[in-house]
Amino acid sequence: MSQDAAAPEIRTRIDVPFTIVNLVTTVAPLVLVFFYHSRSAIVAFFVCYTVFGLGLTVGYHRLFSHAAFRVPKWLEHTIAICGYLAIQRGPLFWVAMHRLHHRYVDIPGKDPHTPKEGLWHVHFGWTHERRSDVWDQTVYREWVPDLVDDKLYRFMDHEATDYAAYVLLNAAAFLAGGAFGLPGGFDTHNAICFLVWVGMLNRVALLHAFGFINSVCHLVGSRPFRTRKGDQSTNNLLVSLLIFGEGWHNNHHAFPGSAHQGMRWYQIDPSWYAIYLLEKLGLARDVRRVPARLQERKLKKLRPAPAPRDARAAAAGSSEL
Repeated sequence: MSQDAAAPEIRTRIDVPFTIVNLVTTVAPLVLVFFYHSRSAIVAFFVCYTVFGLGLTVGYHRLFSHAAFRVPKWLEHTIAICGYLAIQRGPLFWVAMHRLHHRYVDIPGKDPHTPKEGLWHVHFGWTHERRSDVWDQTVYREWVPDLVDDKLYRFMDHEATDYAAYVLLNAAAFLAGGAFGLPGGFDTHNAICFLVWVGMLNRVALLHAFGFINSVCHLVGSRPFRTRKGDQSTNNLLVSLLIFGEGWHNNHHAFPGSAHQGMRWYQIDPSWYAIYLLEKLGLARDVRRVPARLQERKLKKLRPAPAPRDARAAAAGSSEL
């Protein structure tokens, strides 16, 4: 399919129920954390933030979106489930949006979440305002031909499944927190702490940590590598620390197919460390790296890189890697 062919008229609708739920479940934990907190809930928050976050960065992003490495199907599904528990939709939608982002990077009206349409648009607006070229299931599934036949990913590709997963995650968090009071009795206060920190705050934190990649990392930071004209991606240390090395965004846009985004020893990249460990354990294969000579060829002093020709090119990374 030619992604530049004439497309049907783009329509936009406001998803009112989702907007209300999203705003309420965003604001509520930011207030409730001051009233409901415990040591075990905070520890559980960081554990889940790490597991679910790596499910997104290692799985949804580097494995699914860019095929930067391969793993056995059982492990692929396990990583996908970890990412899904971050409540950011299933792999089909998430990967399609990321490939759209690379194909039309920083082009308003085509890049689903460019900061050129405002910070509100990046963090909230693009999910509240349902553009037909973004949210139409028959459209975005065309961007993921390599994943769309997987039964698990098709099951995850429904908003009803998302809502059910979120409810179950909150219920599990509540019960787990309360169980810390056993055998002396169900600890209701700690149950609410887990509900707030693990069930609710964790979703908000991961969602907006990724939002910072799409906003901050296209506005503030360094740009050591050349990217194609109009691409404003930057490297940002703070975002990298926040979301497992994904803040080396200029590096990533220069070499989309790379399994490592930290191109220098001092560029902290926990997602790469996880992939490297899987490789050493014999669980990851075909791990794609960027040789130093290729990095030198893509310094900013050279002319802009050409745009990838289609979704498959965006998924694979580039003709050079």
